[in-house]
Amino acid sequence: MAECPVFNFDCHPSVAEFAVSKQSYLTARPGASFGYIATSTLVLDRRVASNPRVLLVQRAASDEDPNKWEPPGGACDDDDESILHAAARELWEEAGLQAALIDGLVGDPYFFTLDDGKKVCQFNFAVYVKMNSGTSLTVRLDPEEHQRFVWATEEEIKARKVGDIDLNFTRDEVEQTVLLVFEDLRGKQMQ
Repeated sequence: MAECPVFNFDCHPSVAEFAVSKQSYLTARPGASFGYIATSTLVLDRRVASNPRVLLVQRAASDEDPNKWEPPGGACDDDDESILHAAARELWEEAGLQAALIDGLVGDPYFFTLDDGKKVCQFNFAVYVKMNSGTSLTVRLDPEEHQRFVWATEEEIKARKVGDIDLNFTRDEVEQTVLLVFEDLRGKQMQ
């Protein structure tokens, strides 16, 4: 993967509370039941307005949750400028795409516990990305983490199938969140 770029993205006012570091966010919530933060980026491709698609990546066969599907995402690191920057960094590291707009939260955050007992809160963001060249969205995967990707429509996600590829998600909450991004998109189009 190429060197990590300087992230320069816009964000919807609704995600302003995430424009702080992980530590600042946690310090402001001393009673939180979690001590770690993760993000996922639901990357929307609306080049065909009548049939938007979302990016999904398949975990490597040698990684945790082998061969399962998810949106790009991961842990918020201590040195990330903000939670939003963590989302942009993970998108770059996992898919080689640069966030142009972090458009809002998708659904409620969800909570899970890692095998080592760490309690994690995951925030899921709708994201639009910069075109790689002209109108192209070229995805570059890190083979240590992911082995392939698909752009899936809402109908394909509901069917859990894109062409001849079966979509088995890492968790039920992930699948539900991916479907919610399409509901959110329809809601914004009606406003």
